[in-house]
Amino acid sequence: MILLNIRMLQAKRELNDSGAGLLVILGIISFLIYASYTVFLKTPDAYYLMAFLFLICAFLQSNRNDKAFVITHIRKPHIEIYSEYLLLTFPFAISSLFTEQWFCFPVLLVMLSVVPFISYTLVQKTYFSGISAILPATDFEWISGFRKSFLFLIPFYVLAIGFSWFRILPLLLLWFLTVSVASFYSECEPLHILKEGGFFAKEFLLRKLLRPTLYLLLLYTPVLLINTILNPEFWLLNLLFIPIQLSLLYYSVCLKYSTYEPNKKQLSNSIILSLVSLGSVIPYLLPIPLLLAVYTFGKAEKNLKEYLND
Repeated sequence: MILLNIRMLQAKRELNDSGAGLLVILGIISFLIYASYTVFLKTPDAYYLMAFLFLICAFLQSNRNDKAFVITHIRKPHIEIYSEYLLLTFPFAISSLFTEQWFCFPVLLVMLSVVPFISYTLVQKTYFSGISAILPATDFEWISGFRKSFLFLIPFYVLAIGFSWFRILPLLLLWFLTVSVASFYSECEPLHILKEGGFFAKEFLLRKLLRPTLYLLLLYTPVLLINTILNPEFWLLNLLFIPIQLSLLYYSVCLKYSTYEPNKKQLSNSIILSLVSLGSVIPYLLPIPLLLAVYTFGKAEKNLKEYLND
């Protein structure tokens, strides 16, 4: 299995670079495995988790840009790709075998067999070129990501507004938007763009975190206000929602620059970010994205000092 060997080497390198963060990562994975088991104990929660695992794999497949290379240069590419997603979901899905919802595991295996045949890439086209007149050039991740993902980001946001009177649905839609925006930070810019402005590492990172904060507040506040007015019993959940989503977004920014290399495509970070994103929807894991963001901020600052004017 060529792809699995490549992923194992990438994972080994990332874990070696993580230092003390390795314990945090292993702790998150262990807790997610346990949390998956508790979810599989109940219906319909077990079905939601099974669908969620499938959708994560479908989302990763739709956004990966090596599909053409894999299909062209690797023997039995669909089996190779299937093995990747099987390995990714296996630690969480296997726990269903020890519950009354044991059938979720074989059903998920069948569902995953469809994923390797997803050849369409969500980011293969460019839309809404006028976004560059609204956002500053320094937010090139948002400009590029919004142009490429315009056709599904806008409908999700419109649905969140349209269903803002529902209790939980608008929050799930906004969470999906946060995960999508976090994926904007999966590719490193050239060195000359990084150095524009002549900022020191810490100042650069703080500026990178400030602008997304303003965007999320502007976009999410109307939906949450309507939801709070119509569902006042959820005021605390709505109040905490934005800080939780910001934590996930902060982590994606810090994760990018903690492993920054000019023009590098950080494919391995996408898997890590997918796991951490669960922490923004599972109650017991809500502090995890923030803790990781704080920890990774230091690593990002240290890494950027090698490229900036510190």
